[in-house]
Amino acid sequence: MSLQIRENLQKLFVLGISYRKTALDVREMFSLSSEDQENLLKEAKEHQIEGMVIISTCNRTEIYAHSSEVEIITDLFLKYCKGNRNDLNYNGYTLHGNECIRHLYKVTAGLDSQIIGDFQIVGQVKNAYQQSEQIGMVNSFMNRLFSFVFQASKKIKNDTDISKGAASVSHAAVQYIKDKVSTLETCNFLLYGTGDIGKDTCGNLLKHMNNRSLTLVNRTIEKAESLANKYNIQFQPIEKLNQEVEKAEVIIVATGAAKPTLTLDHFKGVESCKLVLDLSVPRNVETAIDDLENVLVITVDELSKHISAAMDHRKACIPEAEKIIQASIGEFYGWLEVKYLSPVIVALKENLQSVQRKELDYHKNKLSEEELKKVEHITNNIVNKIARACINHLKDHHKKQSSPMETLNMIFKDMDS
Repeated sequence: MSLQIRENLQKLFVLGISYRKTALDVREMFSLSSEDQENLLKEAKEHQIEGMVIISTCNRTEIYAHSSEVEIITDLFLKYCKGNRNDLNYNGYTLHGNECIRHLYKVTAGLDSQIIGDFQIVGQVKNAYQQSEQIGMVNSFMNRLFSFVFQASKKIKNDTDISKGAASVSHAAVQYIKDKVSTLETCNFLLYGTGDIGKDTCGNLLKHMNNRSLTLVNRTIEKAESLANKYNIQFQPIEKLNQEVEKAEVIIVATGAAKPTLTLDHFKGVESCKLVLDLSVPRNVETAIDDLENVLVITVDELSKHISAAMDHRKACIPEAEKIIQASIGEFYGWLEVKYLSPVIVALKENLQSVQRKELDYHKNKLSEEELKKVEHITNNIVNKIARACINHLKDHHKKQSSPMETLNMIFKDMDS
């Protein structure tokens, strides 16, 4: 790899903080709203930063930049987030060059997620990239890098099983319902609790239901109403929980309370069969409900068996995903070589063609028109052979690191073939 390319690669870095080292309450201090990201990007542009993409999710906040101004970008990050420099120095990380590239690939492919193979992140990265593109903060280097990254992520998703199987409580719950409830399109569902797990479960479940017979109940009715409006489904106040329990055939509890929120009292007079899934830790479904003959209660422990099996399968797919990433990185480096050799290649062709023209001009008065055409044809072939051989060895020089004499010998050897 040429010195020019190595120097250019070292300008690429990521400044970040993530779940791997940092608790949620600290990560929240470094999160950036969409407005903060936009303002940070615009100010970075004013500082002549060449390229920047900002990813801010519940699990990480990362700034990818192609610039030598690491300190300016760090200052801008601290200006727009609520965290301080000491916490960033202790909890954060900065990766340069090849390490940064590999990290971006792994993040986008879901290999660096809390749940391996979580492909929600690729959408978040694409949104971040599009925001930077709109502001004019994506240079040619980052444009091509992210293009390779997105292609590799798509290939990993299509060619491996790394995103297959239920790998979260909400996914496992929906998968269990799909497997066990034959009347999915006709029965009534109740989702009690609309926190993070409740929201995920709601979205996942509705992907498999056409009749929209799902009712939301939450202690804070405004939250239930907001989620219900988003999906065009029903919601009820907590005071009507008993009626909804009686009406529903499948009940999902995701209240996340410190003690049971669904009790035996809610089942008084209930005779129809019920499937109850308790997604809370500790249990939010009173244990006495387990003894009811017409009620089957499934807890997180049971669902975790499905999650564990799925995670083992996903982990087994990591080497295959890594091979795809490595191949893509190699292709990106190949593009870099061609990009930085392009001016040399153009100049080489122009110089050879200039020598050819001068020689033809010098001899054209000494040759007939027919002879000149033959000489022009022969010299064209010579120029093209020299140019092609030189170009091939220029592209390959970073791999072989041959001496000037060896390179010269190889060029003329290729011309003989």
